[in-house]
This record gives sequence, structure tokens and C-alpha cells, in this order.
Amino acid sequence: MKVPFIGQAYQTRSPVGASQTAINIFPELMQGNSDEVGAFYGTPGLANFVTPPLVATVRALHECYGYLFVVIGNSCYRMATTSDPFFFQFLGTIPNTIGPVTIVNNETQIVFCHPSGWDWCLINTPGPTLTPVVGAPNNSVASYQDQYLLYVIQGTGFFGVSNAGDLSTLDPTMVADAEGQPDNLVNLISDHGEVALIGEETIEVWTNTGGAFFPFQKLPGTFIEMGCIAPASVAKGANSIFLLGRDKTGKAIVFQSSGYNLTRISTHPIEYAIASYGDVSDAIGWVYQEEGHIFYQLTFPGGDATWVYDVATRSWHRRGWLDDEGILHRHRANCYANFGPITYAGYTGSHIVGDFENGMLYLQSMNIYTDNGDPIYRERAFDLPDSENKRIRLDKFEVLATIGDGDPSGDPVKLWLQISRDAGRTWGYQRIVTTGAIGQTYARARWRRIGSARNPVLRIATTMENRVNWVAGYLEGEQLGV
Repeated sequence: MKVPFIGQAYQTRSPVGASQTAINIFPELMQGNSDEVGAFYGTPGLANFVTPPLVATVRALHECYGYLFVVIGNSCYRMATTSDPFFFQFLGTIPNTIGPVTIVNNETQIVFCHPSGWDWCLINTPGPTLTPVVGAPNNSVASYQDQYLLYVIQGTGFFGVSNAGDLSTLDPTMVADAEGQPDNLVNLISDHGEVALIGEETIEVWTNTGGAFFPFQKLPGTFIEMGCIAPASVAKGANSIFLLGRDKTGKAIVFQSSGYNLTRISTHPIEYAIASYGDVSDAIGWVYQEEGHIFYQLTFPGGDATWVYDVATRSWHRRGWLDDEGILHRHRANCYANFGPITYAGYTGSHIVGDFENGMLYLQSMNIYTDNGDPIYRERAFDLPDSENKRIRLDKFEVLATIGDGDPSGDPVKLWLQISRDAGRTWGYQRIVTTGAIGQTYARARWRRIGSARNPVLRIATTMENRVNWVAGYLEGEQLGV
């Protein structure tokens, strides 16, 4: 019989309820004339395409003017798509080494907004020479709309705007109060020609009315009684805004905007996982699109975990990096930009991410099958159909997958199966099979005489360097009636 193999990560507080995992794989539902529900595909791998100038956190990436602007540690750089080889052109330094950096540009200027009491830094094109933005706030939160740089005044409900067309000057009188509630602002973002002012517990929307004394005014009927717990979690894509939310009653629910409302997209298992991370105010989020899938990637540095929401399937999966001891950590990406396309080592793409600790920039691609040479651990665990709490004898299990790819060494791809007899809390030994070397397209991934259990959970996994296309699972067995 075909088992419920395709689905999202869904591990409930009670493991007896559900023990489904999806690690470094994501589901895609089939359309048209197909006998299958869908398939799991492997998440993108990473390849470092440029020598990092220093070992530090990549804090920001931003594409404009045909360049990629980069902040690594306290140093600012730019890079061109036509570079061969690629190299970092040093621009100058900012006065701090930790925390997110926001990069904002207009037609002729680019500003590096950083969390320091010192002035922000600005480049007037063609540059490059960093000069101070006098009167800049102690915050890295900024956005841009209608010739204005907009910024939050940290620890208050106020925000300010620059002079029109000039990002170098911040007039201390050009400020306004998000007056809907006495609420501190944590972020703001321009979306659909309007500005969402995001507070700790509320959100309100302002629009440019061209006023003589202050250009923006509150838009009536747009007040939302939900705020944000993690300023860097705010991102936009899919005609929406995404954020890790909170209000007066609680915190740590993931939302997607719909018009002037927020829709909860996190599941109870995701919220249970987030609650285990402790302080999640450092969460980082961004949105990118690949092959029609719009992904909201949300990393919890303090929790050492990364979760990704797929708008196309409304499903969650986990991404992570496997260390030499076999421990899964947060994904290596710390920031993202769409830049290029660039070609490197036979790969072409435009998804660029920066590493959270070593200064590396990576080309991220579905056609790359390692994390810069490190194996990618891919896992699917799933519950079997209800057996009325009776013991099941598992005679044979087979995974329908793309077979005969092999890996670059020419070895057959290894895939292993484990069984849990206690709802996914502990696992049996790995039973390894091969799915065929290159060209062995009739090989099959199947296991026999698996054993018996009451309410078993099965898990398949691999770390081999190859594409992952897992389509369905088939089980033969018998309910024993005891």
C-alpha cells in the first residue's frame, strides 16, 4: 500500500500525535495527469565563489547600480558581476562588528545603516568613498520610498525621514509619531507604495500625501493589533510582508500579511519549536523565489535552527548544516541578495547568501549538492496509517525515487532507513541500501524484514552528493491484531 509519505515537517508536542520531519527537502505537489501526490526535492547547496577578505559575519548584502554591496564584520565592499575572477573592492569601515546592517539606496546614493551611536555611512556614486550621514539614529532599521529614506528612532514610537532626494541629511525636526497606541517601533518597511510602521505590539500604515511640513500621514482603517518580536525577521515577497509576531497576549507566531490584515502561517509544531529557543528577538528572515516556490527563510541564531515556509504549498521544512560530528545546526546563510546571474565552476545562478561566521559568499543553487563541500543531511520521517494501536509486521518498504544518478565518485547513492517504536523519540540502527550507480536506472530502494511495532515511525535519510527526488513510499506488511 502507498503510505502518506509526502508532507511538511509536523512534530507535535506529543510525539504520539505526529512525528513528521522534512530536513533539507521540500515538497512540491503534482499537477496535471499524475498518479502521485507530489515529490520531495533537495534544498539548494552552496558554493563559495570568491575568496573572503576576512573571517567574520556577513552582515548585509544589497544589489544596486550593477554591484553587490557587502558588509563583513565592520568592513564595507562592493563587487561587480563582470569580475573575473570575482574580488572584493574595499570601501571603508563602519564603527561596529555585530548586529544586522540595512543598506538603502536611491538613484545616486547608498547608505549603510548600522546599530551604533555613530553616524551612518554613505556613498555618493560613482564613488566609492564613505562619508558620514550626520544625525543618523542608533539603529539599523531603515527603508526607502518616494525619494525618502525612512528610519525608526529606537526605543520610541517615532520615525523620521530624510530630505527628498538626499539621503545624506537627516533633519531632526522631520519626525512623526505612530500615534495609534503607545508602542515602540521596531521596524518599518515600504510595500505597495505605503509604509508599514511595525511596533512591538501594533502595526499601522502610512502613505505619502506630500504634506508641506511632513510628507507622510496615517492611512485610516489600517491599524493592526499585532506587532513584531524580532526586527530582522521582517521581509517582503509574494505581495506580502512576513514577520515573527507578538502582541499583548503572547509571542512567536509567524504571520503573512493579507491586505491590511495578518494571517497566521506557523503551525502549532513550529510554534512549539520556536518556544524552545528562548529569546528569539535575534531571528533573521528574508524571502526569495526559485522555480515558482516563494520561500520565507527564518533563522534563529540563538536557537541554532532555520525553518523555511513555502508559500506555494503552505508548508514548512527545516534547513541546516551538518558539522563533522554529525550535529545539525542553523543554515549557514545569514543574509541574502539576488545578484547576477553569475557563473562559477559550471554553475549559473543569482541567489547569493553570506555566511554567518567565516566571511564567505556562496552561490546558492538547486544544482549544487553540498554545502561548499560539506555533506547535506536530508531526512524524511513519517507516521504510518492508523492501525488501531495494534502491532504491525513490516515485511517490505520501498521508496519511489529518481534512480541511477550516482554521485561524482561513481559510487551508488546510499540511502538508509530507520524505525522508531516509540513515536520518534529513539531510533533503531541504520539499514543502508543503494539506489544505483550512474546509469543503473532500474535499481530500487527497498528494505525487507524490517520488524514489527505498534504505531511505528519510519525515517529515510542520506548525505550523498546527488539530486534528491523522493516521490512516494510503498509498504507491505500485516496487522497482527494484538
